[in-house]
Amino acid sequence: MYKIFKLNYLRVLIITSICIFFINSEAGTKEISSDENKISNGTYVYDPFEKINRKILSFNIVFDDIAIQPLVTSYKAITPDVAETGISNFFSNLREPLTSITYLIQGDFKKSFRSVGRFITNTTTSLGFYETSKHIGLKKTKNDMGIVLGKAGIKSGPYLIVPILGPTNFRDLAGRITDFYINPIHLVNETSSTAYSVSSGFSSRANYDNELNDLKSNSNDIYDSVKLLYHQRRMGEINKDHLRDLPVPKIYIE
Repeated sequence: MYKIFKLNYLRVLIITSICIFFINSEAGTKEISSDENKISNGTYVYDPFEKINRKILSFNIVFDDIAIQPLVTSYKAITPDVAETGISNFFSNLREPLTSITYLIQGDFKKSFRSVGRFITNTTTSLGFYETSKHIGLKKTKNDMGIVLGKAGIKSGPYLIVPILGPTNFRDLAGRITDFYINPIHLVNETSSTAYSVSSGFSSRANYDNELNDLKSNSNDIYDSVKLLYHQRRMGEINKDHLRDLPVPKIYIE
């Protein structure tokens, strides 16, 4: 177990360093020449790969319609609302240790310990299916390595659409990779890691089903809508402004 732990952290240091290098060396310098005010207020997104991004988004939407949507529809039809909420709480609770680690890296010890407290309270009282912690003043907060990098001044870099995973950018992609390797769940074994990722992703996708379908149906240009919503949401999370915590059409794999 120690060897696996050590190897995972060595990998994450190497991969994150490479990703951050590209952010700062290539994307960052080009982004400086853009309108910084538009970038900071969320009305401009640096998108040099738009042509390929559009094709990948089209593929993701088709994949979602064919492979994911029927499963989500069946799941919502046979699962009571209270059970859906419990399942969602369960996977959210399993993410608390990762949230605690990212706050620790950020230097916010108070929120790090609060996430630990939330995890212990929810797990011991309901196995995480009910958010008991909110009743004792342990407020839920969101944090990940993408947010940590953003608060550290790392620029977002080019906007990207990743097959299956959906919208991201160079900074958030580096954050996702880091999140994967430092998440304690992924240190247990490969089977548990895969099961958690798929199940958590499916639960998140089901939670946002109505919003995603509305976006698919009502957007004049779904690519531009997804891009702007993703950028605004991430900027809001980094700046603690929470402009609009709106979902974006992606497969939610943590």
